[in-house]
Amino acid sequence: MTKALKALIIPLWLITLAAVACIKQASEDIPHPNMQYTYLQNLELKENEYYHLDIDANGTPDFTFYTQLVGDPVLKQDRRQFLAGSKVETNLLNNDNDESPRLNKGDKISVNHKNYNWYELSSLVLAEKVTPEEGSIFWQGQWKDAAHNYLPVQLLKGGKVFLGWVEISFNQQEQKLVLHKAAISTESGKEIRAGY
Repeated sequence: MTKALKALIIPLWLITLAAVACIKQASEDIPHPNMQYTYLQNLELKENEYYHLDIDANGTPDFTFYTQLVGDPVLKQDRRQFLAGSKVETNLLNNDNDESPRLNKGDKISVNHKNYNWYELSSLVLAEKVTPEEGSIFWQGQWKDAAHNYLPVQLLKGGKVFLGWVEISFNQQEQKLVLHKAAISTESGKEIRAGY
């Protein structure tokens, strides 16, 4: 490589690095809307237990986390399911397989998500223990290995949309869903980041 080429490449490389740093900093500097938090104190849900979450603290349950046992005579197996459910004017983010994304801290939550839609009166299987008539027991579901991941949620109030999240872990060994914390934006229509 000639000296002239090196002299041209190094400044271009430095300009590119500076531009990327500015773009990253600008996206991080966007103000995050104010959030209302609910501290769930590592609430554990095991077999036959449920919890009604009032995420906006208005005295009305917004989401329910619960378990159920489903017998499947066709596949000859029992499934112990750990679920999240939404109610009227509360929404969960579903794909075509009735799964919700398992978000990490800092992931964006917005009104529109590629390959997902918001649904009220929805029920999602987060994880399930499958006990076949023959063969080994196994776990399945997007949340079966969750460790402080975030379930996106949405409230509708007065025709306005408020976005939020619920921080969840799952323990297969102890067969329990753990609810750590929840939050909902106090500003309508604003994109938020999971865990903030």
